[in-house]
Amino acid sequence: MTEKILVVGNYKDAMYHPFGGVDERLKEIFPEKELVCTDDVQELAALRRGEYTGVISYLDIWDGALTGAQAEALRFFVEEGGALLILHNGISIQSREELKVMMGAKFLTHPPMEEITFKVKEHEITADCTEFTLPEEPYQFEFVPDDKEIILVYIYHGEEYTAGWSKCVGKGRLVFLTPGHTAEIFDNPEYRALIQNSMEWCLQ
Repeated sequence: MTEKILVVGNYKDAMYHPFGGVDERLKEIFPEKELVCTDDVQELAALRRGEYTGVISYLDIWDGALTGAQAEALRFFVEEGGALLILHNGISIQSREELKVMMGAKFLTHPPMEEITFKVKEHEITADCTEFTLPEEPYQFEFVPDDKEIILVYIYHGEEYTAGWSKCVGKGRLVFLTPGHTAEIFDNPEYRALIQNSMEWCLQ
């Protein structure tokens, strides 16, 4: 049975990260899955109907928020065994406190974009993955204390920062990965492999 993944982003009203181009690359990354790409966040309500096995958030809603019902549907979906992969600006759903706690962190800021080297940490997700370098925004976070496992870091001006983590939430799993500022970021083969592994881990 083909796994059906809901992918949400912003085609027309993105503040910084338009969904166009990213959507097609994600379909290339997951050729054996059925990806439903949309900017209609009300589709999150369908999660309660069991139509999807996973969700990818590329939402760019820093000045907005999901409704309480949408946020609750997503939280319930993950807790009941659903998979959630959050890419770059997808963490903007943090404006709902319950989702910030579920994800395990809040985005704070990022210095100017520059070439950054990302290094994988030992984890089931990162098996056969290698380090890669991308022009990227060095996202920085305030972390919620929980049992997240760091799977990706980046080196910025000689210091190491967290760039990705995995976390179990109830019966479900989620992964956050920092890279993704432009559609071209998703052309990097090493990053594609990490994205694939992350979703497979979440779907277990």
